[in-house]
Amino acid sequence: MGLKFRTLGTGSRLLLCLHGFLGEGSDWTEFADVFLTHAPEWQVALIDLPGHCEEKNGWICPRVNEFAQSLQKLVTAGGWGTAAVAGYSLGGRLGLHAALSFPATFPAFIGISTTAGIEDEAERARRSDSDSALAVRLRSDVDFAEFLREWWHQPVFASPARDDDQVAEFVASRQRRDPLRMAACLESWSAGGLPSQWSALLAYPGRALLLSGEADAKFTSAAVRMQSAFPCAEHHSVASLGYQLLVKKSRVVAPAAAAFLNQRE
Repeated sequence: MGLKFRTLGTGSRLLLCLHGFLGEGSDWTEFADVFLTHAPEWQVALIDLPGHCEEKNGWICPRVNEFAQSLQKLVTAGGWGTAAVAGYSLGGRLGLHAALSFPATFPAFIGISTTAGIEDEAERARRSDSDSALAVRLRSDVDFAEFLREWWHQPVFASPARDDDQVAEFVASRQRRDPLRMAACLESWSAGGLPSQWSALLAYPGRALLLSGEADAKFTSAAVRMQSAFPCAEHHSVASLGYQLLVKKSRVVAPAAAAFLNQRE
């Protein structure tokens, strides 16, 4: 499975960046610009998750293992040898799976507003049912703009820095997505269906950086727990912000990521 991406920078080290559900690789553009001023020895690959860009007819959303393999192949086929992987939200869960599956290829992981999964079986089932219902709705004759407005107003995205005047911009930028492909992504990559990775963190031989918004109690708690589970990890909490670190605070997140990756093991 080929991946659509563009690369910024001219350095000899590679950072793969994975966006969240409904996003696109360009969500990382400001992050990359700031990151490269602090870490010019790197290149940054802004990846469009499958289903979130133009694909051929007959496209099928890859399973998490298949996607991890495609990231590993991107690195090895490009002659990089190793790469760091960073992910926001859904991209964090996918990136974590890749790092744990191929630790020799991905010796550094950066998770932004993300988690190692859902452990409780009943909670996993509820989340799976919820995402399946959303997928059914997306496959119906849905008003996609209204769906996006409802998505914007979910409580998880609440933040002291959130400006509801930006909802129109969000809808306009995300309305290019294909609802049918978004439905397929929800089903393949639902937090209720993705495997819980909590028990695997202890065996990761690389380094991890976890970033969360101070006002985001749920994902800050997850980040603190992940830090304690990884053998070698850091956690940074960003003040006066909730879930949307990548969008709202790239100029804070990027230097933290650069400082972390520029540390020599």
